[in-house]
Amino acid sequence: MASDTQIANLALNHLGIGKEIQNLTTDTSDEATACRRFYEIARDILFRDFNWPFATKIVALDLIEEDPNEEWDFSYRYPTDCLRTIKILSGTRNDSHQNRVPYKISNDTSGLVIYTDTESAELEYVMRITNPDLFTQDFTMALSFKLANLISPRVTAGDPFKLGDRAMQQYILTASRAMANAVNEEQPDQIVESEFIRARE
Repeated sequence: MASDTQIANLALNHLGIGKEIQNLTTDTSDEATACRRFYEIARDILFRDFNWPFATKIVALDLIEEDPNEEWDFSYRYPTDCLRTIKILSGTRNDSHQNRVPYKISNDTSGLVIYTDTESAELEYVMRITNPDLFTQDFTMALSFKLANLISPRVTAGDPFKLGDRAMQQYILTASRAMANAVNEEQPDQIVESEFIRARE
């Protein structure tokens, strides 16, 4: 399992920097400062890029009020650890266009709000995980390339050799591989064919 410091050192290694950070939280080097500035941004961007199974969470939403406006029946507080909403549960695992629950994300004076017509709504979403021990190895590697891309101008004196661009290319490859692996770890319900399709066979 990797730590924040190890992930930062992987990012530096991708850029050909041999100097290692001893502790990302306390190290005062330029490399550590750059990694601290962009680490959480890189991590959260990667979380928002995909519905990662290891970061998926389902919660009952906190009701704000009923009939909050003329368009929606209920308003709920957006979860503080949510980085990407997936769906409001409909009661059917294999959602279709017909039973998918409509909702809208907005804002009020206290933060983000979710509007929907569903009473006692439950939201499935990608949560923010700050403990790297919970990351999968391929997610960790993708994160290190994304971090390398973001810090490259700062730690390579303007990145004259375009090492950040190379890191971005590797990020795309490793993130795509990690996403494919995540999809293969799950077994969704089989989609039931319509009577029209079965009649044609």
